Amino acid sequence: MNAYTHVPVLKKEILEYLNIKDGNVYVDCTAGRGGHLEGILQSGAKNITVLAIDKDPSNVAFLKDVFSKYKNVTIINSDYRFLADILKFHGIKKVDGIIFDLGFSSIHIDDASRGFSFAKDGPLDMRYDTNQGLRAEDVINEYPERELGRIIRDYGEEKFFKNISRQIVKAREEKKITTTLQLKDIIHRSIPTRFRAGKKIDAATKTFQAIRIEVNTEFESLKAVLPDAINALNTDGRLCAITFHSIEDRIVKQSVNKAINPCTCPKGLVQCVCGKKPTLKRVIKMPLTASKEEIRLNPRSRSAKLRIAQRI
Repeated sequence: MNAYTHVPVLKKEILEYLNIKDGNVYVDCTAGRGGHLEGILQSGAKNITVLAIDKDPSNVAFLKDVFSKYKNVTIINSDYRFLADILKFHGIKKVDGIIFDLGFSSIHIDDASRGFSFAKDGPLDMRYDTNQGLRAEDVINEYPERELGRIIRDYGEEKFFKNISRQIVKAREEKKITTTLQLKDIIHRSIPTRFRAGKKIDAATKTFQAIRIEVNTEFESLKAVLPDAINALNTDGRLCAITFHSIEDRIVKQSVNKAINPCTCPKGLVQCVCGKKPTLKRVIKMPLTASKEEIRLNPRSRSAKLRIAQRI
């Protein structure tokens, strides 16, 4: 299997704005199958150090095999929310660049046994870390109806969340829901035909997304790590974050904006008295998006947004 079967989104832009220089330290918090990592290592910069973090044990095994010849790379199986502890453990005080490529990869979609996709039938799993206990099956069969509805509404932004959660509970009372196609069928029955027939995006997509986010605590991890990531940057170090989901993007945007303008003084004050100083500045005013050519070659890139900020 080719190491880079999963095509990284906005790779050219990431490598350009990461500002890779000799002797610097970089962290890829979502190493996946190594697309961005490969770019960093082949940038031509000398004596760099790279930490590559991934939550999925299968990705970590893959990366260790593919990048075994590189002595300046440390590959770590962990949730990136523990970034501060990871850096401390490896004796690294500050870094010069951090990458987050959020969302999930085609590797997960293509493997039906992982349960991320409903294109083929598979077990309701959806775990990035296959060693963790909570699976999608547990969420679907054990969460109360109100909690299911909240997750589908808040994480999937699905307007039919009430009926979907109601129908899931009704179905599981008769028979345990264990496969992706079972869940897909329930979701389809819960949404009026006119809202799903002839649509480019399958009606089950938002609910599957919501359950995946819940299983992997994606938003909680992102909220937890961003302050630590900003704090870990050297002066002029850069934070590069690619998001695919409006809520993810909002979390990144709010964290960056708070670091750019941390003042907590009442708006009516002429002069700041809280004493809080900015720790970031914007590198680009608006987030970068994929070109038409990249979208044509990799449709997954169509919803990607790249935000870049620099430590001051």
